[in-house]
Amino acid sequence: MAEYIVDVRERGEITIPKKLREKYNLTEKTEVRLIPKVEGILIKPKVENPVGQLKGLAKNVWPENVSSVDLIKELRKRAKRRSMNPSRRRS
Repeated sequence: MAEYIVDVRERGEITIPKKLREKYNLTEKTEVRLIPKVEGILIKPKVENPVGQLKGLAKNVWPENVSSVDLIKELRKRAKRRSMNPSRRRS
């Protein structure tokens, strides 16, 4: 991974190199988050709708005809049955 060195100007401004702006789709109007870390400052694009970014993430995890609510209900039923009927442990 390449390393970039930039100057911090009088008002605390830096210029993000063009290659990085293009790679991370940073435009003049893009807001970024500055996250203090032990090793330095992490700069990340601000996500407008973080929950919306998750949409479709689990698209292929379960069949389309089963809602996530129904899936969770079924998983809870299974967990309850297991807790009521624990399997025998093998020595």
